[in-house]
Amino acid sequence: MNYGKTQVVLCENENDLGARAASAVGQRIRELLSSRDEIRIIFAAGESQFAFLEALAREPGIDWSRIVCFNMDDFWDTRMPEEYTCGYQTRKQLYDKVGPRKSHLVRFNAPDPHAEAERLESLLRSAGKIDILCEGIGTSGHLALNEPEDTDFNDPAWVRVVDIAEQSKRQLIQDPNFSALGYIPDKGITMTIPAMLSAQHVYTMVPLGLKREILTKLFKVSEPTVLLPASVLSTVEGTLFVDRDSCPSESLIAK
Repeated sequence: MNYGKTQVVLCENENDLGARAASAVGQRIRELLSSRDEIRIIFAAGESQFAFLEALAREPGIDWSRIVCFNMDDFWDTRMPEEYTCGYQTRKQLYDKVGPRKSHLVRFNAPDPHAEAERLESLLRSAGKIDILCEGIGTSGHLALNEPEDTDFNDPAWVRVVDIAEQSKRQLIQDPNFSALGYIPDKGITMTIPAMLSAQHVYTMVPLGLKREILTKLFKVSEPTVLLPASVLSTVEGTLFVDRDSCPSESLIAK
């Protein structure tokens, strides 16, 4: 199965998806580290990444002390407790367990979000080529916080401040990682599509039934459109992991 240039891998359920995606990413990491002193990886947060991050932390034979990690996005709200941030999730599920060389998080409570975007962009550009991107797809069709009609596939910036779309807020308020906060901030800081797709190897993890509707829409779109930012994956030689709950049609799961 393929979505344009992206290979689609069907998994049984969320945990199977997490394990298979972690195995694929882990193998790629080991391959890269066999010939490199350091590699750089971008990670996402959210409910769809939970099983993957947990499984990746258990992958054997990875020297994380030679890996620099970046979070692709986060909310921006100076009132927000840290435990409701994307950075907190990835830190607890992965970074604290494996001890990477560096882990660059978005400063969710920075006094000036635009200055924070500039800081993260400077770090990202100066780090060197990104080797691996690990991401999800939101129910709005966003990649990171690049929302429909508020995305530039050729954005000259690599990090920007954005308004979080209402559909994304509805999804996130039901996400167990964020629901107890009781609200979703209005703004976020996100890597742009060009920054994310500068990665040499792209892995997209999309489990769970709440993603079936957006994947159904996505697979009907053959050319990239800013109305559905995830459609840019049709142009990317990457891997998209789905499970039987998120898979959009019976024809895709027929054996």
